[in-house]
Amino acid sequence: MRKYLSYRLLFISLPFFLNSGQCQSEAFAYAVTTINTGTSGWVALRKLDMRVGKLGNMLLNLTDNNQPSPMAKMVYTPIAPPANSGVAAIAYDRKSNRLYYVPMNNDQLHYIDLSTMATFPVENGSFSKAGNYVFQTTSPINRLVIGSDDFGYTITDGNHLIRFTTNGTPAVKNLGFLVDDAHNNEMSIYNTCTNAGGDLVADDAGNLYLITASNRIFKIDPKTRITTYLATISGLPSQFTTNGAAVDENGKLIVCSSVYKDGYFLIDPKTWKALPVVNQPVYSCSDLANSNVLHTKAPTSSALLFHKPLNKSINIRLFPNPVLYDEVNVIFDKIPPGNYTIQLANVFGSKVMQQKVTITNNRQTATIHLQGLLSQAFYYVCILNEKNEVVGIDKLVIERD
Repeated sequence: MRKYLSYRLLFISLPFFLNSGQCQSEAFAYAVTTINTGTSGWVALRKLDMRVGKLGNMLLNLTDNNQPSPMAKMVYTPIAPPANSGVAAIAYDRKSNRLYYVPMNNDQLHYIDLSTMATFPVENGSFSKAGNYVFQTTSPINRLVIGSDDFGYTITDGNHLIRFTTNGTPAVKNLGFLVDDAHNNEMSIYNTCTNAGGDLVADDAGNLYLITASNRIFKIDPKTRITTYLATISGLPSQFTTNGAAVDENGKLIVCSSVYKDGYFLIDPKTWKALPVVNQPVYSCSDLANSNVLHTKAPTSSALLFHKPLNKSINIRLFPNPVLYDEVNVIFDKIPPGNYTIQLANVFGSKVMQQKVTITNNRQTATIHLQGLLSQAFYYVCILNEKNEVVGIDKLVIERD
């Protein structure tokens, strides 16, 4: 009984939690690290669990003909870019399941098909040709991100803002030089001594955030290229340089360093203060990337959960609820006949399964088979009509022994 009451209390708080706009769907980031701790040479592609700051096994060696680690157990297609001295710029595109990257000894865009771990150079993907500047190995591409507009972006150390498409074959376009905000003063983006290197993240309003190697934060509007100095991160060790950054599932930044090897740090974007997420020797890290973005816009409707707004609500009931085993009944009561879709979504609004149903009777029951794939958690059952409009929502608790 106490357990059920706790579910009821959490159900009451769920709308507030969901409307906070701070939830992210990914608790991991891709990372480029050294092969061994205490060494240099950023060639090992790994996955980072951002909740505990733990890196997994090497997925790909970016200098060994880009062949995946045997531990990855993935099919490899031997199409790879030339051998390089390492990678300091990666960006993850969730829609295409690609990881874009740029080697440090040239400025040509490449991508990894993460379903096969095959690597591909992008034809006409040279950033220096697009920006009409001379590439130098002393100033490699080391800042890369996929924005909320689905474009990829980089900022060269010469402060060209360059964009590339992510649908189909990428096309590279120079947007021009960054423009200093009038209030930047001595914190000019053109202070090359302190504003080189670092990494990029994006927000949900279309902006980019540059975290430089000297731990300064700049906000960039890609439409105007106006670049505004926001803050310098506080609480980092004096020797820490930010070389990789990503957004965690709670809307905070996690940053890593290529020179500081004693831990990673979480940054609160409200205060720009740092706290250690792991405080022990770690792999040196040159970059991080995932598809999470900083949340700056307040949700305006129930469309936060589902891609269509709620239409006239219909009467549904779930039984049993909570459900312990792998079946739940959706009882439809006095709804218009027609074809409907039952969707099951987690608390972040991500669809986890769906089922079609045709309603012909005044009262009808459809059974959802959960198949043991879903963990104990809260879910939403969403009913869509033939116009793909949400016409009913109810909450479901799944319990496990």
